[in-house]
Order: sequence, then structure tokens, then C-alpha cells
Amino acid sequence: MRPNNAGKFLTATQQAAWNSGDRNKIQAADDAALAQAVLASLSEVETAQQQDNITTEDDLIQAAIAESLKPSEKGASPVDPQQNAATYLDLQAQKTTSLRTWFTQSGFDIVRNSGGGSNNCLLISLLQHVTGDYSSEHLVEVSHYRRELMRWDKTIKINDPLPSSGKHIEDLIDLILEEKKCTRRFAIAGPGLGSEPSWHFYGKGKEYAIIFDQSGHYEAVIPRRTKSA
Repeated sequence: MRPNNAGKFLTATQQAAWNSGDRNKIQAADDAALAQAVLASLSEVETAQQQDNITTEDDLIQAAIAESLKPSEKGASPVDPQQNAATYLDLQAQKTTSLRTWFTQSGFDIVRNSGGGSNNCLLISLLQHVTGDYSSEHLVEVSHYRRELMRWDKTIKINDPLPSSGKHIEDLIDLILEEKKCTRRFAIAGPGLGSEPSWHFYGKGKEYAIIFDQSGHYEAVIPRRTKSA
């Protein structure tokens, strides 16, 4: 039961839901408020990152793993690079699972995609956000933009996984936004050191759209959709 003074902390939608007494409406309103709070905070997160010029959390994770695997005694056997890599991948998998839970608890849905059978999950996620159509994987347009990226970067082949950063990716995002006449700013969320994600930002718009980097597989993240009765 909510405290008597909680009304001043509620959005108008939450207040209306509480007044209705409908549990489903209350949950949907609470989910929406949580998701909007995360989206509203991204501008501050990005500004703080720009001011601090901090090392990425992924770099810190790798450094922490390397440190933890150092021999504890003089003369001990050197660390096996394969063991180091396996430990890193295992930690990333755990962090990815935790981040999926964090999104769910923060009022978001994660839109699954197949990657188009050609490691195109990043492009699918981008185009879903740009078009607002999350029911399609936009494979014709995805193929067009992959060819454009391959024309710019000859090292990328037809079925290669795509990087989530770098000048070519930034240029491609700008091209998609320009051609689609869309003003979005993409926040790519990957596993971080704490319970919340590590963020990387692309695009020039003010309205943030989130993409979940699951250690190489990308999916669009949107505020939770109300379930039909």
C-alpha cells in the first residue's frame, strides 16, 4: 500500500491508475514511469562521461580479471591465456543476464531479433528504432545499409559481425538518421561493473533510443508495451 504522501511523487498516469484501483493499470503506469526516468537520465550520464573522459567499464572488467588471475605466489605458473579469455567470457555472460534483468525491472521490453541470418542484429535494432516498427526486421533496408558499410570498410565481409563503435559505424548511423529524417540519439548499453549498464552514445538527436549489447548480439529496448487483456 502506498504512503499517504506518495501522490506528490507520482506521474499523472500513475495517480490515475492508483485512483482506478486496477492492478494491471497500476503496474503499467509504474513500468512506464521507471522507463521514462531511465531515458530522462541518459543526458546526464552522457554529459558526465564526456566531462570525465573515463575509461570504458569493459576495459575495467578486463583489467580486473587480468589482475585477479595473476599468480599469488612467486614462482607460480603463469596464467593460461585461454583460461583468462574463458573467465572474461563467463563474467560477460553473467553481466549480460544481470543487465537483462535490470531492463525488465526498469520497465522495458527487449525486442528479440534473429540477426537476419547474417549478423545484422545491430542494423535491425537501429532500423526498428528509426522506423518505430518493431514487428519487422527490415531485411531489405538492412541489406542496403550493410552493403554501404562494406563499401566504406573493405575488411567487413557479407556475414561478419558488425562492430558497435568506430567512425564507419558513426557515419552509418548518421546516414540512416538523415535518410529516414529521424532525430534519435542511440544509447548502446552493455554489461558494466555494477548493476547498471555501461553506456555508449551515437547520433545527434535529443530523444534517446536504447540498444542492448549482449556481448555481440544487439536488440532494441523499448518502454514496456501494455499487454492486451
